[in-house]
Amino acid sequence: MSRRRVAGRPTLLPVSTPYGNDPYGQQQPQNPYGGGGGGSSFNAPGSGGFEQPKTDGVSIAALVTGLICCAPVSLILGFVGLGRTKGGQRKGRGMAITGIILGLLGLLVWVGVGIAGVAGVNFLDSIVTPENAEVGQCVNVDEEGDEVFLREAECSEEHDAEIVAVAEVTDENIEQVESLMVGYCAEAISEDDRAKLTDYLGDLQAVTEDPNDVSVGDHLVCYVEPDDKLDEPIL
Repeated sequence: MSRRRVAGRPTLLPVSTPYGNDPYGQQQPQNPYGGGGGGSSFNAPGSGGFEQPKTDGVSIAALVTGLICCAPVSLILGFVGLGRTKGGQRKGRGMAITGIILGLLGLLVWVGVGIAGVAGVNFLDSIVTPENAEVGQCVNVDEEGDEVFLREAECSEEHDAEIVAVAEVTDENIEQVESLMVGYCAEAISEDDRAKLTDYLGDLQAVTEDPNDVSVGDHLVCYVEPDDKLDEPIL
């Protein structure tokens, strides 16, 4: 700044500053990181730019098939789903595990039903009815009230009784059968077999479809059932 003397008093002359314009009116430099009101240039978590893993369709199928019916399919799909969801590459690992569990449970149920079915068939096949009874069959005897059930057994193993005679009820013998079934059995045994049964005639028993209502066409089954178990055939 310089002064000039005018009329006996100094006069102050305006001069330029070394920096040009008024330093107080100079524009401030911009913040290289952005102003506060403009918001941050960084993305917040979850605001985009990262794709979430999708739910695995195979794992869903494993769960659905396990709930509906198909245990083997559910089991297979469950193991496939485990591989597809490993390491978080797909969602649905829990459904895959559930599918495996349901598949295993379903298989166990199927196996149980199969075993029960086979056992039931074997049990039914072992029942001796008046229609299919044969002389020489070894049987076990189950009694429930007034009902008697004969089940076929191996003659070489312990068993309760052995069938010694079978007769069909006819017009000629119906009165004898109705009055005394065991007595008629003693007559129905063949002579050759009667000789082998001498020690067992006191153990003779008889059954028919309905002892209280004997009809023509019914079958009379005669068997010996001693107090002690048998372990070999008598006839």
